[in-house]
Amino acid sequence: MFNNLSFRTKLTSLLISAILGFAILASVAVMSLTSQQEASNTLRQYFSTQASVNHLSMGMLELGDRLWTLTDADYSAYQEDLSTSYNEYGALLSKAIDNVSDPKISTALTDLKKHLIRYESALKQYVAQKGTVGFTTQTGLQGNIISLSDQITASVAKLSLLKREFVNVKKAETTYLIQPTDENMQPITKSFERFKIRVDNFGFSETIGKQADEYYNHLKSYRTEFDRLVTLSTTFKQEKALYDEYQQAAIYLIKDSVKGAEDQATHQSQQSLTALIVISVMVALFAAILMFSIGKNARNTLQKIVTDLTKVKQGDMTAVAEVNKKRNDEFDTLSQSLNEMTNGLGGVLSDVVNSTSEVTGMVSELNSTLNNIAGNNRSTTERTNDIAASTDDISNRIASLSDTTEELRGHSNETYESAKAGAKTIQDVLGNLNEVVMQANITSQQLDELGHLSSNIDNVIEMINDLANQTNLLALNAAIEAARAGEAGRGFSVVADEVRSLAEKTVDATSRITSTVGAIQQSTKSAIESMKQGQHSLKRIESSGSEAEDAMKIIEQNAMTSSDASNAMAQSIHNVANTALKMSDDMDQIAEQLRNDSSSIEIIVNKTEQISGISSDLAGKTQVFTLPKAVA
Repeated sequence: MFNNLSFRTKLTSLLISAILGFAILASVAVMSLTSQQEASNTLRQYFSTQASVNHLSMGMLELGDRLWTLTDADYSAYQEDLSTSYNEYGALLSKAIDNVSDPKISTALTDLKKHLIRYESALKQYVAQKGTVGFTTQTGLQGNIISLSDQITASVAKLSLLKREFVNVKKAETTYLIQPTDENMQPITKSFERFKIRVDNFGFSETIGKQADEYYNHLKSYRTEFDRLVTLSTTFKQEKALYDEYQQAAIYLIKDSVKGAEDQATHQSQQSLTALIVISVMVALFAAILMFSIGKNARNTLQKIVTDLTKVKQGDMTAVAEVNKKRNDEFDTLSQSLNEMTNGLGGVLSDVVNSTSEVTGMVSELNSTLNNIAGNNRSTTERTNDIAASTDDISNRIASLSDTTEELRGHSNETYESAKAGAKTIQDVLGNLNEVVMQANITSQQLDELGHLSSNIDNVIEMINDLANQTNLLALNAAIEAARAGEAGRGFSVVADEVRSLAEKTVDATSRITSTVGAIQQSTKSAIESMKQGQHSLKRIESSGSEAEDAMKIIEQNAMTSSDASNAMAQSIHNVANTALKMSDDMDQIAEQLRNDSSSIEIIVNKTEQISGISSDLAGKTQVFTLPKAVA
């Protein structure tokens, strides 16, 4: 069954096996790394928790040591450090509880946190009460009692009877401050009562008596506060013992968990290593077996193919390579190709043998044909030489025609330039005529305006004549009135005569002005008529100039067309001349090529004779091959 598998399938199987093996190894390695990572994380959690608990333990020991050396000077700082430390320790335990995954450790840490809170509360109460009672004999209630005692002692220092009684009170005070019991309080009470009676008898109730009452009240309150301090001290010690117990339990539990996690990590590491070794050996063994089988099968197949190729090399075209149809892999394809190549080569050799004689006959016919071609080629060469001579003569004549055409093109260009210059001159003349026409029109308009102004002068003169006539009439009336007045109107008569004389002169002047204006109007009319005739003449000249300009444009266009045609004809003739020259050169090249072809044909004849000899040799060499009978 394995022999019928293709080589590609075998290699694919080997590759898949290797990939699966590596995948299994990778999976085992990943699992191993994951388990080791989990164990490492667990150990890290345990170590972190253990460090937190150890830090907490050291902090608690430090706070406990400071308690026994506490004074009023560092009492406030101790209170602040106590609050800060317990907040830090509480947060540390909360973080450890959140990080740890073991429920037993989590429960133990939770219990430890509860007792830490109770321990903190008991410690704070105890420290506060200790501050109330007094850390030393100079602080708190003790300090107040001793201070009052010293004040009273100073007050009764000169009163021997009072001093003697109060000395007894002070002696009992020392024992009472150390141990404030009822038994120690009785001596103080008895001595104080005697001291109080004497103070009252001596009349010191308002001074020493008030100090004594305050002193005695402090002694009684000291008993109460001291008892409370003893109670709080007992509670503190109990809470401390419980806290230490839970702390030790948590530490032991963490140590056991750390040891268990380390043992588990070591066990998992050994298991992973064993699994990796076993799987690696299995994968390597399977791959080795598979590679050995594939190599052996490939070597056998290649040996058979090499044997068949050796036979073909020796000329045995009947050799057939074995082909496994069920397997049909690359080696079978190679064997099939080898068989096809052998069959094809056998057929080719058979065809070569059969074609050798045909080639020999064809070579003989080719030699005869080439001889005929050589004869025809020589005849074609002679005719080509004649055509080349005729082509040279045509080229010379076309060159002469090209020179004549060049002269004609020059004349056409000169005609075109002359027509172009004439058109430009006529355009300039027409431009000047247009300006003259415009000036004539302006002058005509001015003359018309002058005629209108002359007619206005007539109206003015007529108005002056009317005024002169009326003035003359008025002078006449004035003369009549002066005559009527007699001697009294003589001066007025003289004035009337002068006015009448002036009116007559005015009429005479206006007559002359009228004659002059009439002459001017007549001249103006003549000038207007002349200007109109001149305008008509200028318009006719302008029209003729436009026609001349159009005619010059047509001449210019025709000259340009003639010039372009001459240029085109000259270019065409030049092209024809070039073509004739090129044709002549081509004919020379054809004649040369025919001469070369004649030489080549002679070479081909020699080569065909050589081919004939080679065909004979090839026929002799093909006899060594053993060809299939069907092909033969």
